Amino acid sequence: MSISYLRLEIMRVLRNPRTAIFTVAMPALLFLVFGNLNGGMLANISAKAYVMVSMAAYGSIGAALFSAANIALERKLGWNRQLRLTPLPPLAYVLAKGIVAWLVTLVSLVCVYAVGIASGVRMPWPQLFEAVGATWVAVIPFVLLGVGIGYVGNVDMVQPATMFTFFGMSILGGLWVPVEVMPHILRTIAELVPSYWLGLAGRAALGAPGFGWLGVLVLLGWAALFAAFASRRYRADTARA
Repeated sequence: MSISYLRLEIMRVLRNPRTAIFTVAMPALLFLVFGNLNGGMLANISAKAYVMVSMAAYGSIGAALFSAANIALERKLGWNRQLRLTPLPPLAYVLAKGIVAWLVTLVSLVCVYAVGIASGVRMPWPQLFEAVGATWVAVIPFVLLGVGIGYVGNVDMVQPATMFTFFGMSILGGLWVPVEVMPHILRTIAELVPSYWLGLAGRAALGAPGFGWLGVLVLLGWAALFAAFASRRYRADTARA
């Protein structure tokens, strides 16, 4: 992959105010709103820490999926076809989009956790770093999904598909409403979606039970599925071009 092109992609993202507002600032703001409404304990950790991890996971999904709209827009403008006339390998373009989206998820995570610590969430630093790291690794399936959605259709189709996926995954995965207070049927549904395991990965680092090797295998399975989806859509788009 071209390091110069990757640097260009990072600079383009940093210049986009929507990235800062919707994928970095908004999850932190939501934590401040919902985190102060909860007390006591949930899943063996403080309710405030629970909300902090959930909002961090919510923000990381949004950051991971943001590449979809960019890919769709650049396909519409013909940027992909222009790049195919350069020495840059087509796959390098896709990898750059995925890597940049993954890096943005880290910014979102750090922001939410920093606001959480500043607002009174207390935990040992090793646990904090472990929670951030676990969530950052667990969000990779959503990075792959974002790339795949970017090749589904035109911008008008991709944008609502991205928002539907973003909010749908967040709600079904228990990131807005704790899974522990959901009805049994909704909890069963939650355990089938990767967003549930994304949130659980961060909470497991703080002492919440239920992740283990099952969580690892589930997220690996979703990552493989989304990687296959992204690969299929990329090949189909390249064939049309």
